[in-house]
Amino acid sequence: MTHSSVAPLVVLGVSSALALAQSHRAGELSLEPYSFRTYDGRTHPAELGHLWVQEDRRAPSKGLIQLGFVRLRSTAEKPRSPVVFLPGGPGIPGTVLGAVPVYFELFEKLQALSDVILLDQRGIGTSSPNTACPTGAEPPADVFATESNFRRTIVARATECGAYWRAKGVSLESFSTASSVEDLEDLRRAIGANKLSLLAHSYGTALGLEFVRRHEEQVDRVVLTGVEGPDESLQMPLVFDFALRRVSDLAASSPLQQAFPDTYHEFQRVMGELDREPMRVRIRSPKTNQDLDVSVGVVLVRFVVKGMLPNGRRVGQVPALVYSLGRHDPSLIKEAVQDLYNSQTSGFTAMQFAVLCADGWSSGRRQLAQEEASHSVFGDVPFIHLDAELCDRMGIKSEPGDSLLPLWSSAHALLVSGTLDSNTPPPQAEQVLWGLPHGELVLVKDGFHETLPSPTVRSLVVEFLSGTDVSTKTVEFAPPSFVTISQAAAPKQDNR
Repeated sequence: MTHSSVAPLVVLGVSSALALAQSHRAGELSLEPYSFRTYDGRTHPAELGHLWVQEDRRAPSKGLIQLGFVRLRSTAEKPRSPVVFLPGGPGIPGTVLGAVPVYFELFEKLQALSDVILLDQRGIGTSSPNTACPTGAEPPADVFATESNFRRTIVARATECGAYWRAKGVSLESFSTASSVEDLEDLRRAIGANKLSLLAHSYGTALGLEFVRRHEEQVDRVVLTGVEGPDESLQMPLVFDFALRRVSDLAASSPLQQAFPDTYHEFQRVMGELDREPMRVRIRSPKTNQDLDVSVGVVLVRFVVKGMLPNGRRVGQVPALVYSLGRHDPSLIKEAVQDLYNSQTSGFTAMQFAVLCADGWSSGRRQLAQEEASHSVFGDVPFIHLDAELCDRMGIKSEPGDSLLPLWSSAHALLVSGTLDSNTPPPQAEQVLWGLPHGELVLVKDGFHETLPSPTVRSLVVEFLSGTDVSTKTVEFAPPSFVTISQAAAPKQDNR
């Protein structure tokens, strides 16, 4: 899913937005009837909202920016507190993920309880300015040959993007979780709600928890799925080792055990081969539309497999991918190489880099992650994008304050964690729960990072937000199934 696939919404250009801001005031809200279109082609009655907020609350003279959102009105006679949807990323707009039918089905159920707000955080989606990076130069053919090449390209793209938006007068240091927390509070006041309920996923849970920390009195109920607690944006490499070992064991006990007897050690062997000699993969140049041979080394394969492990729709292809590479067959990695190569020229936003840099991470967590990297088959790929040089070049310094410390709150919270989720593993949710005496944790057996598409989990969320006790609920998914190399290579259907 890409940002370009969102149903059409009006987005102001940066020049128009900055000029228009001069005639508005902070807290000014506009709402208009809107037909929200989901990816299945259906349209739904909604409201398109825009709220003017301070760009930098530490320096009000810097002016205003605009938040965009879609509000789905409740059908209840006496609605409960509005539910604000906070997706992951950072950088995924609520209006984009909200257009996915399985997510929208959840929001339709929630409308029976309350208004539902699909918020685009500052800098993305329908918010203005939208800090999408301009198209950059095509990367060299050896961008994925070594980790240093890949890292250098990421830093260069972030640097160029940051310079582009600073030249347009955008204050990048104002794009942070702390700023988005106050945006949420401004939104609450603007719509006249006494309290907000939050439905958050992945990075959105970090934002939700920080809102609870700073504005607990304005919180009704909170649902956190795929929990990223304080100081957990920097992922630990050995978590992904353990995830790959689990997948390896599951594949070895599946009907395909003869084809995939030991995926983990085969991955280790393939990494050794690619470290000695990268593989050539032919893709199509996005600039010239001509064939291009790209050098694929360890860093690319680590990056791709790391991304597949927490994805319940793709994890069943991991053994096939690993064993195909062991045969020097690039057919299963080709699409990922093409996508990642294309993404080096477009697909980033300044907002996502700025938030990660502004939020920061503790020196202790960084040190532990680096120590783990030396013992992990994934090296430091899980935190390759959290680069101090990148933040320095963008001119963003971390000022996390107490946001990296554990949170204590009496808020009513439901935490949902998949037992096979390597992005936000269950121990993270358990640690957060320790500071939530009125919280409940539901472990989804054999669940991965994204659990909200499940009808069972969606029902659980609706029950909790309606005020029902869900402390005795259990959820179990079917274990992952695996495919052969030929099945993995077959054309895929888009079931979105």
